[in-house]
Amino acid sequence: MARVRLRALLFGPHGAGKTTQGQLLAERYGVPFVSSGNVLRAEIAEKTAIGKMVEDYVEAGMLAPDELVDAIVLKRLKGLAMERGYVLDGFPRNVEQAVALDKLLKPNLAIQLKLPDATALKRLTGRLVCEKCRSVFHRDFVIANMTCAVCRGKLAPRKDDAGDTARLRLAVYHFMTEPLAAHYRQRGLLLAVNADQSIEDLHEELCKKSQKLGFT
Repeated sequence: MARVRLRALLFGPHGAGKTTQGQLLAERYGVPFVSSGNVLRAEIAEKTAIGKMVEDYVEAGMLAPDELVDAIVLKRLKGLAMERGYVLDGFPRNVEQAVALDKLLKPNLAIQLKLPDATALKRLTGRLVCEKCRSVFHRDFVIANMTCAVCRGKLAPRKDDAGDTARLRLAVYHFMTEPLAAHYRQRGLLLAVNADQSIEDLHEELCKKSQKLGFT
């Protein structure tokens, strides 16, 4: 296979480490990292009409409707220079969005991070997020005083990581997002990996397998 620029997306259950692994891959391959969550937060911060609608769902710990997410994310993704490559986290979240993305940015690798529900729930219920820079930590390993090791901001749990809400989000993932595996397998783009391992080991596995596929 001729060596090509990485145009990858990641999907998997909440708590699988998509953002962390996406950022590491983007740094490794020198391509932009694009998080749909950051895109939505930027729209909210700009206080646009559609951003205000999304904010209502976020504050309630609910997924925003596809129509709102599509309108925001696809609009901003159009500004990406496809030839530079990219790593995309959090979009698409269903097959319909995948079809729209296929036409717009033509991904050449879809990475599925596979994680048992029990492990995902344990990670979610202990997760802490910096309110300033959005870095993610876990209660079992967090530094003293609930302070971010990156920017010294305040750490707090996410509202949608609470037990019942986390279980609902996993159920939604299995019903709505997991079918992406079949979609991308059919297109010959799927790379499924076990995410139940350390950050370092998972990153090493992703790098080795993506390099074997010819990405540079």
